[in-house]
Amino acid sequence: MSTAASQPAAITWWPRGQLDQPAIALDADNRLNKSTLLRALSESFRFPDYFGGNWDAAYDLLLDEVDQLTAPALWRFSIDGAAEVDKADLADWIQLMADLCAYAESREHGLRVEIYSDAQVE
Repeated sequence: MSTAASQPAAITWWPRGQLDQPAIALDADNRLNKSTLLRALSESFRFPDYFGGNWDAAYDLLLDEVDQLTAPALWRFSIDGAAEVDKADLADWIQLMADLCAYAESREHGLRVEIYSDAQVE
C-alpha cells in the first residue's frame, strides 16, 4: 500500500493475515468512515458520555490515554478488506494517530500504531 510509505515510522501497515492478537476494528457493516472510526475509538477507549463525537474531542480524550502511559504502548487496529473506505476520513484518522504518536514521543512515552488491512486505501 502506498499509504504505508507516507506514514511516520510510529504508524505501520501490515497485511490483515498477519494479525495474531486482538485489534480494534475500524470498520462496521463493511464501511469505514468518520462515524465508524469515532465509534470504534469511543467504544475501545471507553470515552465518557459527554464525548462530542468529533476529531478534536477524540484527540483530547486520547491525549489523556497517552498521559497515563507508564511503558511503551502498541495500539492495533484492523480494517476489513471488503470495507468501503472513505479515504478522506481515513486520512483524518491517520493524522490523528500521527499527532498522538508525536505527542507521546515529546513526553518520552513510546506509542506505536499498527494497522492490519488488505483494503485498498491508496
